[in-house]
Amino acid sequence: MRLFLFLLTAAITVSCNTGFDGDSEALNTATDWAEAYFNCDFKDAATNATAESDKWLRFAASNTTEEDLKLVNGGATVSAADYFTIANDTLRVVTLTVRNFLKTTAVGAPAELQQEGRFLVTIVKRDGDWKVRMEGLPRSEKQSRD
Repeated sequence: MRLFLFLLTAAITVSCNTGFDGDSEALNTATDWAEAYFNCDFKDAATNATAESDKWLRFAASNTTEEDLKLVNGGATVSAADYFTIANDTLRVVTLTVRNFLKTTAVGAPAELQQEGRFLVTIVKRDGDWKVRMEGLPRSEKQSRD
């Protein structure tokens, strides 16, 4: 009986701690993309994004000024805070914490350096590789006061 309980406990522990294949790859892709994007390196960000994300990257690049580049100066840092799987093994939503990034309020308005923000990024698996799928420009999520 003890052996049975031990094996049952071990099986439950292993099954609860096993993630989906590629979770670390998906998180790395999200982090690499965000480090490039929030440091205004849109060309590098494109290497970790889907083809349909190009229009958003081009838009962000066309609205980035020399003053913006001087302000951020490669100082944006990113960490993956959490992720969750949606529906299947080819789609993740990653929560990223970004520090020292540019925040723009309107097209043509000067950007401001923001200390910290949280962003949800959708990661999809395409042809065996994880890519960020942009459906717009990243927007910082509101923090709950709970």
